[in-house]
Amino acid sequence: MLYVLLVFALAAPTAAQDHVADAWEVLGPTHIGRPLNEVSKDISLTCDGGSVRQVCATDARAIVPFAGMPARNIQAVFDHARLSKVTVIFGDLQYPTLLRFLTDRLGDGEDRSYIARAGMAGEFIAGVYLWHHAGVSVVLEQYAGKIDRGALSYGSESAMAEVVRKATSYPRGARRDL
Repeated sequence: MLYVLLVFALAAPTAAQDHVADAWEVLGPTHIGRPLNEVSKDISLTCDGGSVRQVCATDARAIVPFAGMPARNIQAVFDHARLSKVTVIFGDLQYPTLLRFLTDRLGDGEDRSYIARAGMAGEFIAGVYLWHHAGVSVVLEQYAGKIDRGALSYGSESAMAEVVRKATSYPRGARRDL
């Protein structure tokens, strides 16, 4: 009996496995415009009750792989039930791997890195890259407002307008607060 329970437990899908092996395959930039009802068949999302604009996210307790790396959080925005923007939060150590991954798939991005000013007069380079590909804008930030995380945001040009404006508002290499 114990053997049967062990086999059943090992074979049962977990929350992170129940729909998709890697969220990149369901929510990657090529999926912008995909209907919510199709996306929700492939990945488990919890959505707010919005009618025109819905914000959905993966379970905060589940580790969801995205591009082969563990994502801390994945948020997907649907306008009129179509995927318009995705934001993925990673640990800061995954930035170099994610940059290589995106460069392999999208080509060389526009380097919008800056010199971040932190407490105690510390300064360091904060990587920011921007791609425009087939009507989709992609922004990768090494330190997304905090020293311990990175963020990948992408979506339709209209959905990404504010993120792109922020990434391009300073000249490359400018000093600014983290």
